[in-house]
Amino acid sequence: MDIAKIGKFLRKSRRRWGLTQGDVAEFLGVSAQAVSKWERGENLPDMAFLPDISKLLEVGIDEILDAGRISDEGEAQETGTIQKLVDEDLFEKILNRLRQIKNVEEMEMGLDFFVYLGARQKSDTIEAILAMKDYQLALDEILPYSNTAHRNAIVDHILAKCHYDLLEQLSTYMSNEMKAAALTKLLNEGRYDIIEDNITTFNRKHRDLIVQHFETNTPDIEIIENFIPFFDKNQRQRLSENIKIEEEEQ
Repeated sequence: MDIAKIGKFLRKSRRRWGLTQGDVAEFLGVSAQAVSKWERGENLPDMAFLPDISKLLEVGIDEILDAGRISDEGEAQETGTIQKLVDEDLFEKILNRLRQIKNVEEMEMGLDFFVYLGARQKSDTIEAILAMKDYQLALDEILPYSNTAHRNAIVDHILAKCHYDLLEQLSTYMSNEMKAAALTKLLNEGRYDIIEDNITTFNRKHRDLIVQHFETNTPDIEIIENFIPFFDKNQRQRLSENIKIEEEEQ
């Protein structure tokens, strides 16, 4: 990350509003010398100040970080993706701050920076967020920029905590393997209500798992009837035969 470019961006944004370094310092509760060092590119503002800087200068946190691209001509682009801009020193500050937050609603800094993190940094950030109360409020901001491993970790956490109401929110980002794992756990726990709520997100192979479960663990007929409209002809036939067997044995 080119902190000199970030400094120039901060200076340009400040001047655009006719503010002095003293004005910025007073608003943030820091010294004018600290603001001067930021603008000269000698160091970066602490991550905790970014939300207030963003508010004062009316620029996004992502714009501030994006100002540190290696090249104005697009050299920060590498194989079609944006080069990661957050270095380890800055990331450690971000991570330490996140680990102090107990509830996502207390997260004043926002998550604009997430897109600029490397894979390992994203894993650490996700771990910190999942430890917070109401972590689900942050999922929409991080899921689009997460890889399969990150999403697996989120799904594993949700399943471990039995927060099944979040599965629908994640369905778009879940692989078929993730969905199969979630479905198997729901079936084993008899959470047919959650399965029914998410039935349209499951493909034919997933629905085969439901049929197989019903064949060996036949629930009340009313439960099966709720799923019948979502099964194909062969699946319905298998269930019909199984139900007849159960009736004859009784």
